[in-house]
Amino acid sequence: MAAKRAATAAVVVFAACWSGETRAHHEALFGPQSSLAVESEGFVSTQMHVKVIGRGESYDRETVYIVSGGISPWRKVPWSVTLIQPFTYEAAHAPTASSVGPLATCDCFARENLIVSSAYRLEFKGLQRAWDNDGNFALLSAALELPTGNKEAEPLHGPFNYIVAGMTGFGWHSLAAVILGYYRINSSDGARSKKGNNGFAGLGVTYTPIDTSDLLISVQLGVAAEFHEKDVFGGVPIDDTGGWELLASPTLVWSPAKGMRLFTYVSLPFAQDYRSPAQEDRWRAGLGIIYSFERGAP
Repeated sequence: MAAKRAATAAVVVFAACWSGETRAHHEALFGPQSSLAVESEGFVSTQMHVKVIGRGESYDRETVYIVSGGISPWRKVPWSVTLIQPFTYEAAHAPTASSVGPLATCDCFARENLIVSSAYRLEFKGLQRAWDNDGNFALLSAALELPTGNKEAEPLHGPFNYIVAGMTGFGWHSLAAVILGYYRINSSDGARSKKGNNGFAGLGVTYTPIDTSDLLISVQLGVAAEFHEKDVFGGVPIDDTGGWELLASPTLVWSPAKGMRLFTYVSLPFAQDYRSPAQEDRWRAGLGIIYSFERGAP
């Protein structure tokens, strides 16, 4: 039942534009929700995210693998386009009779839907000059999930889903803070069933003591609230679903070579209230590699 939620969280994209001398890289500050916050003119990435929910018969572990890439088509326009293809391996103690559908759980490996994301970044240039950090910015993003996967329905037979998001950051020398929010809109399938819409809001701080062209080390901590609306079956909300939780996400980002960044994180719930034990979060973790490239001087 939680496979789609985990896959969705793992592929929300913020593809920012333009690089600079000093940045607070937020690749995984809030776990998978911001794991693709790539601050470059283009990138390719591969990542893995694990989420465990429930106990006993309701135990469900999902491992989401992501292959993605993005580019800013025009040098002087801070707009980017990103493509994300996730794959999910789900291990459930009690799979549903049918492994296909928005509310299904399974012991299976499946291709998730392709996501196309578009983002626009606004630079706070006055603050960037005054505080010697170009991590002062605001970013808006919208994404469309195409029904190309085989997890919830036969390819090209499922519904379209939508994601809207925003991020703003403030940086001063090696310190930075970022605020992030997103909301996912799930559409009903042909049987009028769907996972409940879900949203996320978080605040994070980062300390980047080393940031050169050849080496970067950044220590980060994100605290966030995540909520899930009730699932729907046959057009009727399911009363014992939905809820909220608070998460803390310590994160490490480092760069061993120019253009390459690696990250790892753990997300732990410190408060949660779900109507069903099957939705209770236990822990999340992830790691990834991002290779960024720039066009160079005009």
